[in-house]
Amino acid sequence: MERIDLEISQVLGAPIDPNLKVPVALSEIAEIETALPGDLVRIFNSSAEDVNVDDIYAVDANGGLTIHKVSAVAPATLTFSGLQSKLEYVLIDEILPAADQNALARKKVAITRAMDKQELKRILDAVLLVASQEVTLDSGEDLYDGIVKMVHKVEDYADNYVLLCGSTIKEKIDVYDKVNADNFNYRVGLTEMLAKFGITVIKVIGSVNGGKVLANGKCILVGRNSSLAQGKPITFVRRLMSPEIAKLMNSESAERAISVAQAPTVINADGKNTLGYAVFGYESIIETITNYRALSWSDELGA
Repeated sequence: MERIDLEISQVLGAPIDPNLKVPVALSEIAEIETALPGDLVRIFNSSAEDVNVDDIYAVDANGGLTIHKVSAVAPATLTFSGLQSKLEYVLIDEILPAADQNALARKKVAITRAMDKQELKRILDAVLLVASQEVTLDSGEDLYDGIVKMVHKVEDYADNYVLLCGSTIKEKIDVYDKVNADNFNYRVGLTEMLAKFGITVIKVIGSVNGGKVLANGKCILVGRNSSLAQGKPITFVRRLMSPEIAKLMNSESAERAISVAQAPTVINADGKNTLGYAVFGYESIIETITNYRALSWSDELGA
């Protein structure tokens, strides 16, 4: 008898694209790193930053220097978080005779897509908790003013911007000039303003775990080049799996396992012990904001 699990493995291919290891939006705003099994990942706490770093003192008449005594800044160790999908399965009596052998392949694609969205949602939710970087609209201000205020919030600390926006904001950007044509007393070009500031607009779509990855009326501005910290203001880390563990999980990737059972597994569904091929996803990740001043956000621009 031919082994159906081998046929399924050929259909599935690699669980993760080696050329696109994270969602596009995440790669635009975050530094992507990996950590070996057992490695610690540390971060310097921004609350302990050196507030005197910009002080410059001249040598006095006697050749003396003014000296600052500063305490050593100790890094904090970050904790990896496991991200696991629910266990999906296809019954053996459905997959074996089926002309369409791609059922598990579709399960794998769906799990990969859901984990990608959850990675992005987690870090965007964290950005929206940084209260000091929220931008609100004053009376008479609109989308144009809000985006300008978001830029002004971060421009002293970063440039090379990307604007992540929900569907409502993206639609308002697309039709802004036409909708306001009768109201303009002078030329107000939203597209030209975005180009002037060098802002790339990315629409964030999709839902995961019952919630939008980014709510329709919210937007986040990320400055990707800063003089305060090297690289982008967000860092995403995946824990690499050892080759032995990856092999045991039937995974072709050392970063994320989308595992398909090598043999039919007992599925206890509705109190009945039936046989099916199971598939699930797992990874261990860290997501951290390393430079919050390069971020601003608003949930008022869609009004």
